[in-house]
Amino acid sequence: MDQSLQPQKAALRVEMMKLVRQMTAEDRESFSDEICERVLEMAEWAQAQTAVLFIPLPSEPMIMPLKLDCDARRVACANIPQSPKPENELHLPENIDLVLVPGLAFSTDRHRLGRGGGFFDRLLGGKGAQAFKLGICFSFQLVDSIPAEGHDVIMDAVVTESETLRG
Repeated sequence: MDQSLQPQKAALRVEMMKLVRQMTAEDRESFSDEICERVLEMAEWAQAQTAVLFIPLPSEPMIMPLKLDCDARRVACANIPQSPKPENELHLPENIDLVLVPGLAFSTDRHRLGRGGGFFDRLLGGKGAQAFKLGICFSFQLVDSIPAEGHDVIMDAVVTESETLRG
């Protein structure tokens, strides 16, 4: 881990949390609906037979329409709890087609800033390495650049309520 990047990452986390707290419940709901609509239109979403979703924190997009779509299409779906458990306790599918990834911020070149625990980095570098990695966030969480370390995984796409960034 590059210790010199930690202060930059910490400062960006503080800034993003401040912005998230300023968002109204109405904005979170309407932005979340827009994000889910964009995801539902993606070919990668439609083709996925196995997906890993997450149970959103109050600061993250609400993704219930995506869970309901998985159920309706009988897509094998695992949910990552708000406080992630060790991977072996999560009952993840053997082959994962798509991982929906939350983040405090994403850069326009699809790097991710998480909460600092490393859970998603381990998942995306391990069992989810072959999956389509789909970051989701609110548009104010898109930044020009994020300090990147060697273990950081770049997303295949990032969706906000107003745009979809692809590689």
